[in-house]
Amino acid sequence: MTASHGDEWHWLWKLYVFGILVAAMVGVVLLNDRFPGNAPVAIAALAGIIACVSAFGQKVIRAETVDWRTVTFIGAVVGLWVIALWASPVSIAAIAALYPLFFAALPLSAALVVTTVVNLIPLSLVVIGGGVRSPNLPLAIATTLIGLVAAPVIGTAIMTSMRQRRMLADLVGELAATRAESARLSREAGAAAERERLSREIHDTLAQGFTSIATLAQAVDAELDTDPAAARKHVELIGSTARENLAEARVMVAGLTPAALDEGSLAGAIRRQCERLTAETGIAVTVDADEDLPPLGMAVDVVLLRATQEALANIRKHAQASAVHVELTRIADRVRLTLSDNGVGLPVEHADGFGLRGMRARVAQVGGTMSVSSDDGMRIDIEVPT
Repeated sequence: MTASHGDEWHWLWKLYVFGILVAAMVGVVLLNDRFPGNAPVAIAALAGIIACVSAFGQKVIRAETVDWRTVTFIGAVVGLWVIALWASPVSIAAIAALYPLFFAALPLSAALVVTTVVNLIPLSLVVIGGGVRSPNLPLAIATTLIGLVAAPVIGTAIMTSMRQRRMLADLVGELAATRAESARLSREAGAAAERERLSREIHDTLAQGFTSIATLAQAVDAELDTDPAAARKHVELIGSTARENLAEARVMVAGLTPAALDEGSLAGAIRRQCERLTAETGIAVTVDADEDLPPLGMAVDVVLLRATQEALANIRKHAQASAVHVELTRIADRVRLTLSDNGVGLPVEHADGFGLRGMRARVAQVGGTMSVSSDDGMRIDIEVPT
């Protein structure tokens, strides 16, 4: 976003121009006895400059290039001033009002040329009208010299002011654009983080629950004729898993505490997950949990519970294990969760899947560490600060 010339032209410059012209008109009236002339014509010409600036000045200054409108405007302003000067020599005071118009509407080099020519006009009119013996010649020379010095100074001030306003406007525009971009990126990052969170929640809860239901349904289908008692037990597990999945879905929508933690402590929730694995697969699971675990906070409890759910789901699907050991202990100022099995472990070329990546991300979010080893079966060690 770049400021236009119209934005650079501060209202104070317009006030300055109008103020000088009005002061010159007052001077024409008050000094008409000492410097006689045609005061009505001079006042009308100076008023014409005010009207011209009011009607066309902003449009000309706003233009990005010098065109016929700019030339016409500058010519009209200079012509009206020359008429006022011819009618009353006091109108020379209005010359200071012309400088800002020249420097705002023209390039610097052109403005310097025009102001120099305009500064020479009063001296030229005096010489033409009264010759070198004119009593007004010294005043005309002094006024010309002052104008030749003042014009570049005023022009530089105008250019500097306009350049600073343009830079400020550009800076404000860039800042606004940066803030808008920052807000957009923040929204996108928030949406991405929320999608990742929901993906992990679905993977760690609903997806695993549905996998358990599908596995149990296959077992029931095979047991209906051969082992009705086992089939009924598995049907009960299907109902229990479906209810827990429904509770997790409701909690996920509400963004509240995981349903498994509503029923008691973290150790109790982990025990229930392990008991379900045994009921569904027959894998023997032992759980050792310290009784004096410090309160970890809900965020850490959720991380350790989800890690347990993911690890047990992997054991169910891939490990081919017959025994699992889960340990939840306090070590100095940290709490360690260890899950190990006697299954086939991970292949050497294995890369972390979505589940393990999700576990690592969760653990890192609460300032914890996670390590995975597969020397003899599979072992996951997670440590979180208390």
